[in-house]
Amino acid sequence: MNNKDAFKLLKNMLGDVDIHTDCLKEIADLLKKDLKGKEQQFLNVLSAQLNNIKQFGVKVSDIDGNEILRGLDGHYYSMHLKKTQFNIRLLVYIFDDGSYYLLSAFYERSGKNATSYSKYIKLLPGRLEDMEELENE
Repeated sequence: MNNKDAFKLLKNMLGDVDIHTDCLKEIADLLKKDLKGKEQQFLNVLSAQLNNIKQFGVKVSDIDGNEILRGLDGHYYSMHLKKTQFNIRLLVYIFDDGSYYLLSAFYERSGKNATSYSKYIKLLPGRLEDMEELENE
């Protein structure tokens, strides 16, 4: 699958999803680089995880290796998008009513400081604030 086709599918998939613009850029960059040749597999896993969020809401941490991010307010989650070919983390904020914002995405490589959570966790409150400001406009 070429990038153009992958981006079209991604755009259709995320059409009604609230996503931070930086997160969308992060996913696009992953598709161009780390996920080249693996786009369809990634999009399939992403679709499944988005459905999991819709179905389970704040209970999504009970399935598929997803987890609540510790040290925050209990509404930030790390979604695990993993296959043998890739290991992507999608960081989301899930409200009690099940609505959510996609805030950040990165390729997780074990033992690599460049892809540790701490770098991305620091960004989350600001990105949430950006999304809430857009919502209130």
